[in-house]
Amino acid sequence: MTKTKDAVIDLMESQKGVSKKGGTMRLGAYKCKLEKGSKSYTAYGKQLISERHRHRYEFNGKYLSQFEKKGMKAVGINPDNDLVEVVEIPSHPWFVAVQYHPELKSTVDAPHPLFVRFVKAALDNKK
Repeated sequence: MTKTKDAVIDLMESQKGVSKKGGTMRLGAYKCKLEKGSKSYTAYGKQLISERHRHRYEFNGKYLSQFEKKGMKAVGINPDNDLVEVVEIPSHPWFVAVQYHPELKSTVDAPHPLFVRFVKAALDNKK
């Protein structure tokens, strides 16, 4: 891994001392509180969600205010540890980025709500 002084996406604090990697990452379902009025909130139709994770990295909150000044907004926060889980660009038809894995809860018969809204936004904004 390359070292940088400006790690916007950084190794989680709890992972920095981990040398044995097997089964030590952030695994399982975690809560996320969505901002009312956000695209994600509209997709889920509720404010508190639970999604599955499998990673060692996080959005470095040190840079959040800089991102928000430029138009990207943190709209989903883990209520237990304040980790940024969802970011959006409100002025974009569908810029939604998540820290978790929505594909793990998606099936052909019951697609994940973020995928459904992504396809809807693509159809609504086709040229």
